[in-house]
Amino acid sequence: MPPFRVARCRASVFVACVLLALPALGGCAEPSPAAAAAMAANTGTPAAATTALPTAIRLTPTGDVSDTEQVTLGIPFPQGALTDATRVRILDAADQEVPAFVRPTLHWHWTDGSIRAVKVQFVADPEGSYRFDTAGPRTRSIEELAYDRGTRAGKMDAPVPRLAATLDPAWLVHSGIAGRQLAHDPEHRYDRYVDRQWAWAKDAPYAGAHSFLFDRAAVLGWQYVRSGRPDVFAEFYNSATFYLSKIKRGGNGGGWPDCTGGWEFDGVNACDPKYSYVTPHLLLVALAGDDTRLDPGTVGHMVVNQVKGGWSTPMGPYTGGGQAWTERQVGLALEHLVSSYELTGAADTRRHILDLIGWLHAHQQTPPGDDPVTGAWTHSWQAHEGSDHDPATDVRGASPWMSANLVGGLWRAWLVTRDERIPVMLRDFGRYLEQHGFVPDDLAGNWRSACNRGGTIGWYFSSGIAPRERIVAIQDSEGWGSDAHNPELLMAVAAARHFETDPAWRDRLSARADRLALYLNPDCAAVSHTPRAFNWQNRNPEFAWLLAQ
Repeated sequence: MPPFRVARCRASVFVACVLLALPALGGCAEPSPAAAAAMAANTGTPAAATTALPTAIRLTPTGDVSDTEQVTLGIPFPQGALTDATRVRILDAADQEVPAFVRPTLHWHWTDGSIRAVKVQFVADPEGSYRFDTAGPRTRSIEELAYDRGTRAGKMDAPVPRLAATLDPAWLVHSGIAGRQLAHDPEHRYDRYVDRQWAWAKDAPYAGAHSFLFDRAAVLGWQYVRSGRPDVFAEFYNSATFYLSKIKRGGNGGGWPDCTGGWEFDGVNACDPKYSYVTPHLLLVALAGDDTRLDPGTVGHMVVNQVKGGWSTPMGPYTGGGQAWTERQVGLALEHLVSSYELTGAADTRRHILDLIGWLHAHQQTPPGDDPVTGAWTHSWQAHEGSDHDPATDVRGASPWMSANLVGGLWRAWLVTRDERIPVMLRDFGRYLEQHGFVPDDLAGNWRSACNRGGTIGWYFSSGIAPRERIVAIQDSEGWGSDAHNPELLMAVAAARHFETDPAWRDRLSARADRLALYLNPDCAAVSHTPRAFNWQNRNPEFAWLLAQ
């Protein structure tokens, strides 16, 4: 059976049981209470009580430790599960309460205002067993401790906890802190792919900027949520603290020419906005309880950098012609704004998100000038590449793989805004992608990677209107091995399929997802391309959840 074809099971098992139908999963077993609650939280079904989920706190030394160690962790909570942080307790193996500091750090401020994450600190025996509990009020408290008293120097002298405190993936996925996710399952094709990638990605060097262009820390944070693995958590934390240590703090504010809040390392200019993300800080607060790395002023400057564009064009409507515009720049800016809004709840940041959604909707649905409505965000190939614009020789179209960045940003914006323009855009882009985004099978072998036998490959730059020979010329120049972006394209197809209401289109998108998933094999996973390939390929692991619906 194809790797992502959905198998439907009897509703009497658990409301509606859906799973990724892999060869190793031949039937539909009744899910455990933890799995059932996680599925319910992620599908909008009324969730089982959170007490059905594992609340163990796993302690893993990252080096030498003493008999007692300071532990700081973040505990995320699903919407509506916690409204009073005084009910968070830490219990030991004998169910005795351990003195602890607890403070809310994030809220579900765009829904019911309940607590989304708390910072917890306590002093632990590294060999002891602990769990958290919300059944009764906390009776033993301590004062807040200096965070770095519990850390040591990691890679590039950036801190890591001496004692990594991690949670079960069933709880983390259920919390919704990383949106809609499936917990790691070694029987799933995608998880086997990530596990094989980890063999080379875990040791990506910090000495150069290339490990961080596509936000290594955030990608690792999402993979930790899905797996609960202490080694992934430690690398996430180290990557995040190193990344945030290079954020520019001085200057007169965000935007050109100071670009306060930009990233400065290995020759990267602080005004290059694609290196600037709040997401690592959001996840550091939520998952590690570390709210010490960025101050609110700097977060505000990072937002302004995206809005003003740093050294690139400020955000605004697409006006057509030779305007410099790329899906990656806009998509990453949107995701950055969503993370900032999740962190701060700032009304002006939400306004920027809605403005950007409106501009994207107009660009796709009522494009300016002579550009037709195709479902893509049509723009100039020449301007896309930074070349002079010549209407006589230009190709008007869209990059499938860069558009996947835009899809990821729109999906995350949907989760916090429920803006009804987003499903329309994602559906229409999926239809465009299916019609114009992929190389025909009779040509695919010219550029497809050797590891992707029988698989599909997207055009490096596509078009719904340009002559085929123009697209082929671009592919000959730039598109060799561009199926390395197939994991990203899975997100674009999955998001479109999720919102598609036409059964015929939904079937076509399901079939395309099956073809794309052929890339998720051990041979392709073993190819590192560049250190940041792990980052770009795993920006949107929620595609697995979307395809399971």
